[in-house]
Amino acid sequence: MLLRGVDAFFLWSPAAEARKEVELLHPVYAAAQAYGPFLDEGEPITFDTPEAPGPVVSGLRLGDRVLVRRTDFTDDAAPVTIALRGGGSITVPRADGACAVIEVE
Repeated sequence: MLLRGVDAFFLWSPAAEARKEVELLHPVYAAAQAYGPFLDEGEPITFDTPEAPGPVVSGLRLGDRVLVRRTDFTDDAAPVTIALRGGGSITVPRADGACAVIEVE
């Protein structure tokens, strides 16, 4: 969601579970700070999702680089090429569970 322009989340949990839920979220938010400039200043590259199960690419463009994460809903391992608003394109290989920074082509 952060790679599609969402800049905040709201945690819904009963008071008795809040501490545990925050503990689970903390490592995720801490790891995201490695990409702070993209999260603060990057522009979403797409809001598209496929009509049938397949790869979904989310990303934030910052200058000539794009922070991407590809989520696959099939066994297809072929690279996905995306045309970017403002010019250029990127080719995103399958990389289960990982983010990558890719140069704009």
